[in-house]
Amino acid sequence: MLRRFAAAITAAAGLTALFVPPASASPTVNWKPVNTNANWRCTPYTTHSAYLNVWGGVKFKSCIVMSNIPGTKAQAVLVVQNAANQDVHMEKGRVVFESSSGGDVWCASSNLAAGATAGCYAPSVDVVNCHITTAATTELTLLGRKDTDNKGGEHVPC
Repeated sequence: MLRRFAAAITAAAGLTALFVPPASASPTVNWKPVNTNANWRCTPYTTHSAYLNVWGGVKFKSCIVMSNIPGTKAQAVLVVQNAANQDVHMEKGRVVFESSSGGDVWCASSNLAAGATAGCYAPSVDVVNCHITTAATTELTLLGRKDTDNKGGEHVPC
């Protein structure tokens, strides 16, 4: 009797596992041009450790873009500037922002031409009036080295 009960429980658990939806992963997005304005709040550029000894280097920063309309939308962006005199390959990028609202994203592997600047834009998310957004944490992997940056949260006006 105990064997039959255990078999029934195991079968029920197996069926449940088949019908549980997979965890939702952050989307992967392509890099786009960057045009900043007063709505962009960014950290200063940091030279990526893989390019410290390369003239000009490859720099990156984290930004939070706030909507013109107070308390409606916010978006995090990983910005990369190739100040070196050679093209670089961006292996991986990541933006973590307002995770519970779907503001996280992976950045597609891509080449960045010498002198170019590009941004990896996380999805825009709704933000709550009179609160502070989460920090925007970014990661950039170049030549197998992962560097991170963090932009503290921004106050959302009432």
